[in-house]
Amino acid sequence: MQMKYLIVNADDFGYSFSVNKGIIEAHEKGIVTSTSVMVDAIASQEAAALKHFPKLSVGLHFVVKDFSNVQAELDRQIEKFVSILDTKPDHVDTHKMHPTENDAVKLVLTKYSKANHLPVRCLGFAKFIDSFYCPDDESGFRDENNVSLASLKASINEATDSYNEIMCHVGYSDDYLRKTSSYNDLREKELAVIINPMIKQYVVEQGLTLCNWKQIKFTG
Repeated sequence: MQMKYLIVNADDFGYSFSVNKGIIEAHEKGIVTSTSVMVDAIASQEAAALKHFPKLSVGLHFVVKDFSNVQAELDRQIEKFVSILDTKPDHVDTHKMHPTENDAVKLVLTKYSKANHLPVRCLGFAKFIDSFYCPDDESGFRDENNVSLASLKASINEATDSYNEIMCHVGYSDDYLRKTSSYNDLREKELAVIINPMIKQYVVEQGLTLCNWKQIKFTG
């Protein structure tokens, strides 16, 4: 029988202090096994405390600010990540885009991945599942039914490969988050679903083993 592993990554660590609080709770009480840090965000320095959570893998949430020199931007953010956490990231994912959507981003991240034997989201290391999320559509409509116990179970059902990653955006909301991010109060709804005791049992029932990126050794 093929072993199937599931990584649940909480994006946006550092976005705000309330988001950080929710991510840590989602790890301690729920199924979050990994997170990725926005190194330039206001609460990024709190990532230094993530060393106290050895079962949580920590990666870089790469926010591409300068498409004219992606390599320099990645180098800068990696350096800042190391200055905060005193270690290199366990993995890399990208903010509000997939690396395959931009040739320069894909090239730079593929090169970094191979040089450091480090997984990058959407570059073939795990099946990426982003259905447990509620972005605005082109008309600005947001279907909040995408954030529910049923929708998370449906996302878990998509984890059919050997390695699978579900993305989430858990956290607590506050005035700062409401001013700076359109995805604010829904983070609390995601958190409530992620820490629901039924979900851990459902993962087991689907024959999945929760793991983090540190537990997977990639040689490519």
